[in-house]
Amino acid sequence: MEAVAGGLRAASDGVLASARTHQDIGVRRLVYRLWLESGRSRHEEVTRAALSEQDGVCRLLCAEWLVADAVRDRRVDVLEGLLREGSAKVGIETLTALVKLGRPETGVAHLADRSVMMRATAQWAVRRAGRSPAVIYRNALAADSPAGRTRALVAGLGECGTHQDVDVLLPFLEHPSPRVRAEAVRAVRRLDGPLTRIARMLADPAPVVVRAVKQALRSEPDVVPAARLWELLTAESPPHVRLGAYEQLRAKDTWTRVHVDLHLLAARDVELGHRAQADLIDWSRRSAATSYRAPTKEMTLRLGGLIDAAEPLIGAQQAHQLRWILGVG
Repeated sequence: MEAVAGGLRAASDGVLASARTHQDIGVRRLVYRLWLESGRSRHEEVTRAALSEQDGVCRLLCAEWLVADAVRDRRVDVLEGLLREGSAKVGIETLTALVKLGRPETGVAHLADRSVMMRATAQWAVRRAGRSPAVIYRNALAADSPAGRTRALVAGLGECGTHQDVDVLLPFLEHPSPRVRAEAVRAVRRLDGPLTRIARMLADPAPVVVRAVKQALRSEPDVVPAARLWELLTAESPPHVRLGAYEQLRAKDTWTRVHVDLHLLAARDVELGHRAQADLIDWSRRSAATSYRAPTKEMTLRLGGLIDAAEPLIGAQQAHQLRWILGVG
């Protein structure tokens, strides 16, 4: 590597330019580092690479070089141009530099960026400018038409708002866009909003929303009544809704987990049967030995019947193990 690096340092500008387009990503990154360190890189070439290079690492290396150069010369115009055209990683470096040069108000225009880290940087910049990002988000969401930025605005308010902002976010749980609804679920959960409103969305027609709901309820398995989850598990429900109900039932308690796994196996469930079998095996190997609380008599009888029905799928050995754990013959 030392020999290769030495050879590249001594190479002509043409060789370096050619090597920066090499198909091997490791070679390209090495050449970019050596080129930027060499003192032979020109501002126009580095700017072009920072905006058009396909590899994110190389693009970021160029952006860092440009930012350092602009900060040294206090070239605010260069930074603003880079901020408009660059990727999220480039934007974070550039906006941070603009704040250091006394231009924190630049962050306002980037509060609704799609990138989480870019939004966080913009929020920090706005605070440095003496303003509240939460107020800006609140006012923007109150506007009649946020011009396609609704999802990022909802996310931003969830990131820096307070519990009092939950009422602003709740209407977006019914937004026509599934991705906005999913973002609203995350924002309401982050601000400690009502879990019951989120729980109702387990039957949402969009899989992306149901995934967000499952994540929001991950540590709250008792929010949705078991009876409601069993309703959602029926074959009439869409596959993503059934999966959400199954995962919530699994999280309820030990014997509900075993119950739903055996239920799906006994019913020869095509969609969820393989998940149930894998989960039952995992429970038998990892958790069964620490299940100190026995199931009720009614649950024991129910599980015994399900074991009989599922035995052709789970095999005689596992069926015997489960009967032994339950204390049934």
